[in-house]
Amino acid sequence: MSLPYDIKRYLADIPVHAMRPWLLVAVLMAALQSLPADWQAMLRFDRAALVAGEAWRLVTANFIHLGWNHLILNVAGFLLIGWLFADEVSSAVWLVVLLACCLAASLGLYWWTPDVYWVVGMSGALHGLFVFGALSWLKHSDRMAWGLLAGVTGKLLWEQTMGAMPFSEGVVGGAVVTDAHLWGALGGLITGIAYRLWYRFRARL
Repeated sequence: MSLPYDIKRYLADIPVHAMRPWLLVAVLMAALQSLPADWQAMLRFDRAALVAGEAWRLVTANFIHLGWNHLILNVAGFLLIGWLFADEVSSAVWLVVLLACCLAASLGLYWWTPDVYWVVGMSGALHGLFVFGALSWLKHSDRMAWGLLAGVTGKLLWEQTMGAMPFSEGVVGGAVVTDAHLWGALGGLITGIAYRLWYRFRARL
């Protein structure tokens, strides 16, 4: 009797080559965290600087953090997502998804959360990566995918109605910008749907 796909997916070993890009991004984030504070300030989401044309901050803000605790938490989440989903699509696709989720989180804050003046961290993009990964499991008719999507939806609803999750601000060492999670997740949703449509179109060729 064979195990269902979702159980096999948890037990399967992820190929090392699929995790290498994820590990490189984690090393990059650690290196950026080691930069002097003045240098980090040039990379963070800063509304006034963005208005002045420093558009790179929309991406770079996702790769720097409030402190080492914040970094470790996000790197752990990032690598967990990689462990779960890295081999679902190519590394090139994941790079596009990562950039899309970074931009979604930052642009969402810029356009629709005007009371946020500065922010750092990858948590918004992580929500998008997670949503994209869960959607990628749907092509296997994976029941676990629906559970993951329900879980992240419940978390987002909690944050939008009740505020940040308990103890999260103490762990990261500062205020949690929950709207970044929402915008990042929407970016992952849109990217995931677009990829599934493209995947189906390509399969028919």
